[in-house]
Amino acid sequence: MGLRLGPAAVLARRQLEPGDRLLLYTDGIVEALTPDGERFELDRFADFVIRREADGVSAPETLRRLIHSILSYQRGQLQDDVTVMLVEWRTERHRRLVL
Repeated sequence: MGLRLGPAAVLARRQLEPGDRLLLYTDGIVEALTPDGERFELDRFADFVIRREADGVSAPETLRRLIHSILSYQRGQLQDDVTVMLVEWRTERHRRLVL
């Protein structure tokens, strides 16, 4: 999803199912910089999310840890907008499994 993606952008469709999560974020996440100018990058971001999924961490806890990680990476000084939203499709059955 995005604006001004250029000619390489293609329409994609995915069928979500109960239990799936959808993660939306702005470029401020992957373009986060250390004071030395090192970027957080997409690979580090994807690795972080994959590891939290493997850990079985809840959606709210995943977001809390991600935000903490980005802030720590930038030593508490954000240089860009940082917006992230994690949506989880939960059914009554999924709610009971979590509790």
